Amino acid sequence: MVQREGSGSAWLSTGCLAALLAATGPAVGQQDDGRDPVTTLDHAVELYISDDALQALYVRELDLGDLGPTEIRGGFFYNEDRDLIGIADLLAHVGDDVGVRALDVRVGTRVYGAFLAPEDQDVFGIGVGGEAQYFFGSARNTSLTLSLFYSPDIVTFGEADNVKDASLRLMTRMRSRTDVFVGFRVFEIDLPVDREVDDNLHVGLRRSF
Repeated sequence: MVQREGSGSAWLSTGCLAALLAATGPAVGQQDDGRDPVTTLDHAVELYISDDALQALYVRELDLGDLGPTEIRGGFFYNEDRDLIGIADLLAHVGDDVGVRALDVRVGTRVYGAFLAPEDQDVFGIGVGGEAQYFFGSARNTSLTLSLFYSPDIVTFGEADNVKDASLRLMTRMRSRTDVFVGFRVFEIDLPVDREVDDNLHVGLRRSF
């Protein structure tokens, strides 16, 4: 277990997300010395809610030229125990022909900055993992997504040893650029007494623009 003093570590993920967006934002639509420009492919907002928790995310999908499509996400998670967790993702698509295959795979990192209210503890973790999204049919209107992230002890700071985050989601198109989904998430922070900050079915909405 790695320990760090100070109460501000829970909010470092917000700074990481701001730095990512600031770094990519000015470059959108620009071209530098013949290199491929960085262009925005899509924006989306996503919200889910369950009996015990809710999460809101902003999603920005970028084409980074030679690196290909990459997703940047940022938002927060809140539950009935008054745990507040900031989340920031940086995920790269794996493989060619993204957007036409039956299976899309994204890999990268997820940063957590958490304030755990019952323990009055701050936790900061850098997770690695990814998502596999399978589309049913060529219309790509319905998909099943498995998401797995793990922050090991060496990059988990505060009183926690690790962070485990896994979810399964079924999503379908309700109308143009609006999707609804149902899912199940297991979100656990390994403290001296393990904490499951989320372990429930949830329903949600994703709106692209």
